[in-house]
Amino acid sequence: MKVADAIKWMSKLPLQRIVDSFTKDFPKPDEDQARDIILRNVAELTDAKRITTVLQFDGPFKDQIRQILMLEAFVNRPDWSASEQDIVESLTRLEQDVLDAAAADGSLRYEDPERIEILKDVLRTALDDKLITFRELNLLRTLRDSLGLSETVFRIVLAQLNHFPQPGNVLHTPSECRDVLNALQRGGIVFHCNKADGSPYVIPDEIRASVMGALGMELGLHAWGLLLDALTVTQLKQALVKKKLPTSGTKSELKSRVISSGLSPSAALRILSTGDLHELCSSLPGVPVSGTKAQRIRRIIGYFANLITKEVSEEASPGERFYKYLPELARRDRENLLANQIIKKDLDIEHGFEAATRFLFESRLGLELMELAGSEHPDGCIRFGGRRTANGDVLMWDNKSTEAAYTFPPSHLRQFKRYIRDARDPVACFLVIVAKPDDSAMDSVWQLAAQCTGTQISVIAAEDLGWMAEEWWSRNPDGRFNLEVLNMTGILNRPLLEHRMKLFL
Repeated sequence: MKVADAIKWMSKLPLQRIVDSFTKDFPKPDEDQARDIILRNVAELTDAKRITTVLQFDGPFKDQIRQILMLEAFVNRPDWSASEQDIVESLTRLEQDVLDAAAADGSLRYEDPERIEILKDVLRTALDDKLITFRELNLLRTLRDSLGLSETVFRIVLAQLNHFPQPGNVLHTPSECRDVLNALQRGGIVFHCNKADGSPYVIPDEIRASVMGALGMELGLHAWGLLLDALTVTQLKQALVKKKLPTSGTKSELKSRVISSGLSPSAALRILSTGDLHELCSSLPGVPVSGTKAQRIRRIIGYFANLITKEVSEEASPGERFYKYLPELARRDRENLLANQIIKKDLDIEHGFEAATRFLFESRLGLELMELAGSEHPDGCIRFGGRRTANGDVLMWDNKSTEAAYTFPPSHLRQFKRYIRDARDPVACFLVIVAKPDDSAMDSVWQLAAQCTGTQISVIAAEDLGWMAEEWWSRNPDGRFNLEVLNMTGILNRPLLEHRMKLFL
């Protein structure tokens, strides 16, 4: 979620916290004023140096650990958003997993005992000082890396010293977690979308890279898992051999073992041969295969770091899985679609786009789709309901996926005209669902509307259609959407949709 989208779901107090994070010039703006201030200052708000300064503070070691774990809880969410309860549970799980590992026999049996003792001696000295500067924390991380130890091992050692996540190995309370959430809001890092369904906390897209940099992380848990999915069983075993870990088990078990080992993505990729990296690069859409080994590794990690990942339930139907990636299907974003296993080949994009749209109309808008005979027909058709025979009776739609902005070419004009002319029922509205409408598309919109008297011609971006559907569904999960919202000639953008939803819903 981008900053511009997040602030639409925020009330006055959360908005004020974000404004105060970068300026004190506006003490009491109302909601609209606060949103305008934020939008005019997005560059300053999302500046990497500002974010790094906020996150690198000097304070008690337990407070630094608490903030790091809180941010990791966000990073490990596919869409970097969660309710307060989900975030608290995620943070508690991260802490408890470390304590469980520290209490288990042989949790460090594959590590060099001498290196563990060196780390323990340095940590004992550092922990005697109640205040640890960020520079000192970075020195501890540098020592950890020079010893060839992972962050996981670092935390287990802290727990064995009775100091994780705070003195006495005491878990942080929900109240302490809320304190961190509030502090991150005041720092302009976390946005509380308290008007949205579930009242989620979000780290916007524009801020994520800087957060990852401040944490010293290369990939979130989900993206790291996708990278490991792209490796072969043999390559996973090579990574485990490097860590002196067992290599038996299924690919899923090997993958989990690599993740829990604390091995970083770059370290795992450095184990591979130049030929393996060349082959891996060639399997990732848009990733160049030339260059040095280090360059290939950076490109591979960059590829997975920039993937759009979304939370999809394991019980989700195929239609819902496609629906979660509706904008990506519309713009033919094959990199994200392939990496997230939404499609297996390019030919699946059109089918997925159509299935996602059918799910939207049926499951989100509560509408019943009409059966269409033959193969020469639009992608979908819905009856308006009631008696509307004077002005048409149905809404037809057709999906057109394009990588570039949609220009409404003459061939599509002729195709849609044929659909409208041959329809069994009068067509009140013909809706074209695209990635992004180009302004020039309006020429064909007016032309088709003039040639099909009585039919409204609308063009809408898939992302805006999805936004509208979620808005409706969050308020009326069992209601039937009023198609009059879409029944107009022109390009339906989000402000226009908001206005028409107020009129007709």
